[in-house]
Amino acid sequence: MEKHQSIISYLLIFLIFLILLKITGIINLHNVELLGYVFIFFGLSYTFNSFGSNRKGVLFASTIIFLVGLVLFIISNFEIQHISKLIIPSSLMIIGIGLLMIYIDGGQKTYLLLLSLLFIAAGIIITITHGEISFPSFISSFIRVVEKYWPLILIFGGIFFLFRKANISKE
Repeated sequence: MEKHQSIISYLLIFLIFLILLKITGIINLHNVELLGYVFIFFGLSYTFNSFGSNRKGVLFASTIIFLVGLVLFIISNFEIQHISKLIIPSSLMIIGIGLLMIYIDGGQKTYLLLLSLLFIAAGIIITITHGEISFPSFISSFIRVVEKYWPLILIFGGIFFLFRKANISKE
């Protein structure tokens, strides 16, 4: 229970910090992007804590939350003409990656691996056949995002370093 309280505490500190940066004009975030960051932080924290603890449901759910946060981040930062074309493939890949995390965590049952690969492959195939992603536009958008958000990347890294150091010292 103590780990959950520390995750929530760090999440609230992180959220307040982002809101203050937004209010002061240091960063310019849309609400969807802010929600994406919260999901990324929350999902990654719980994934980190539940990995190896034999809590498959929490691991699956936290992986889903993290990946939904990534999708919200992508929607906010990349020029996507038809967001509806992103929903089905990303949902399939998110489910597949969640199942893959359960497989990696120790439930190494062949059906989990096959099911996860099936979901991931289906998402990739739908993206390739019905998507509108071109490699040059992806690269240029990616470079713009890195140039714009490198301070946040450093902040994320620092927070996770502190979080990990606190967890190691408790054990």
